[in-house]
Parts: sequence; structure tokens; C-alpha cells
Amino acid sequence: MGIFCAPAGRWAGCVGVLAGLLAAPAQAQFFRDAALQRLADGDRIAELGQAALARVAARADDAQAVLGLAVAALASNEAATREKALQHAQACIKAQPQAAECQYALGSVLGVHAMSQGMVTMAAQAGQVKEALAEAFRLSPQWYPARGALVEFYLLAPGMLGGSNARAAELARTAPRPEQVRALEGRVALADGRLEQAASLLLEIPAGGDSAVADDMRQWAGLVGYQWLQKDQPAKARPVFERLLRDQPDWATGGYGLGRVLALQGQHAEAVRVYEQVRMLRGAAQLPIDYRLGQSYESLGQAEPARAAYGRYIKRGVGQPKQLDDARKRLALLG
Repeated sequence: MGIFCAPAGRWAGCVGVLAGLLAAPAQAQFFRDAALQRLADGDRIAELGQAALARVAARADDAQAVLGLAVAALASNEAATREKALQHAQACIKAQPQAAECQYALGSVLGVHAMSQGMVTMAAQAGQVKEALAEAFRLSPQWYPARGALVEFYLLAPGMLGGSNARAAELARTAPRPEQVRALEGRVALADGRLEQAASLLLEIPAGGDSAVADDMRQWAGLVGYQWLQKDQPAKARPVFERLLRDQPDWATGGYGLGRVLALQGQHAEAVRVYEQVRMLRGAAQLPIDYRLGQSYESLGQAEPARAAYGRYIKRGVGQPKQLDDARKRLALLG
């Protein structure tokens, strides 16, 4: 599972994206513990956190439970929850330093937590983040999430803090399976701004294979599509999102992106249809679907459903501050 955000944002402004990326780990190989994996597969992240907390309370070096606690903490996007997960990760490493899961948990949670506290803290903690992620990879080089996390660190961190696109490319190239190589090389191409190559690499990964790779493909291909939208090229973004919607119909990423494309092209009725179709799917809680849905309803002159959509978005309270402020203003104008 990738733990860091798109290259366009670099270290600043990445925390919300990180929470979304870790909110629902769909990969079959993420947890070795079947009970925790079932909770993750079912998108039952709150239950995952509760089960993990009960287990680490009984046994501090329960590495799988510490990993579950880290995932739940990142999904919550709450500083206090991250701090508790960090404490358990550190205790696990002290008791069992050879546990790759605990090293991964420390590196991933500390990376997000440091970013949330500003550039000075990010710089101060970068070395520890890198050390933990590198140790997780050293201890378990065949565990794809550990390799992917280290690739993300090298791509995201500035060179003075240990970042290196060359090291990321080397890790991608030496992954043990072809689909892993394609996914990670696609991520490197995305970081380099080679969007066409990134899309080609990511979208040619066969559907229905390694679900760890499929999860990263969904996240990273979605970022390719969003970057094309930022460049005002919805025609290039559309096939990316259509592919995601077709290959991963249980996830909201593809439909949300396609709705954005349709809205930008003035097809608001079709955008509404797609948004309504996907707003209850997996991953939807991390996307501003109701905000965009409200805008499309407004464009169609349908005030009542626009009010309802904005109201849901504001009530949830998760999203970019500018979008939340805009939603409040729009709702007030609608009466």
C-alpha cells in the first residue's frame, strides 16, 4: 500500500490524501492475520481499530495488531489516535525489533503525523521515517507494501531529507513480480510528471490479479487522472476513470473522477447520475462527492437536491477547508 501522496503536493498539504490512501487496505497480503484482513476487506476500519487495540493491550508485541492499529489511526486522521498508534509501534519494536509490520507502522504513522505538524517537524522526523521504512523493507523484502512505502518516501522527500528518484526507480525495477514492477514504475513516472507513461504502465496491469497491486493501481491511476483534470485536459482523464470504474466497480474512485470529467464538459445530468451511483461505495467517505454533486445539481437548477448534498458534505466535516467554506456559502445562498 502506498503511504504518501501525489508528487504535485510534495510534503506539504498531503495529510488528507494520506488518510484516504490508508482508509481501506484492500490487499490480500497486507495482513497475515485472517481476522484483521476480513475487517479491512469489509471496510470496517473502526472495528479493525477496536480489535487491534484490544490485542495490543494484552500483548505489546502483537505485530499484526500494531499494524491494524496504524491503519485505523491513519484512517481517522486524528492526531491523538496517531500518537497512540506511534506509542504501540515503538513498544512493539522494543519488544520485537525484527517485526517488519511494526517498523512499517512506525514509519507510515510518523510520516503522516510529522507532515501534519509542519515543515520543521517534517524535516526533523524524516530520518526516522526513512529508517523505519527501510528496516521494514530489509526485514521483509517480498512484502509488497513495505517496498511500495519506501518507493513513496524516496519520491516524496526532498533530496536533503533522503529523497531519491533514482533509488525509487531501482526499487521499482527490482520488484519480484512483473505487475509489481509495472505499478511501481508507474508511480515513478507519475512523480516525474510523465503522465502518459504512468497511465500506460498502470492501466495495463491486468484486473483480478494481486489485490495489493490493484489497490495501488487504483490510487495512482486516479492521481494521474486528477492531474490531467488540473491541467484542464478532461479528455485524457476520462479513459483513466472509465477503466477504474469498470475494473473496480466496488470503489468510488473511478466514478468520482468520471463525474468530474462530465461536469467539466458541461454534462451535469450524466455527472449527477454517476455521482449518485458511487457515493455510497468504498472510499467514498474520503472523496468530496457530495460537494461536487451539489454543484452539478445547482447547474441543473435543482435546488432541493443541491441543498441535501451540501448539507451531507458539511455535516461530515471531512474535506478541504476551501471546499467546506464554499459549500456553506452555496447552501446559504440556496436558502
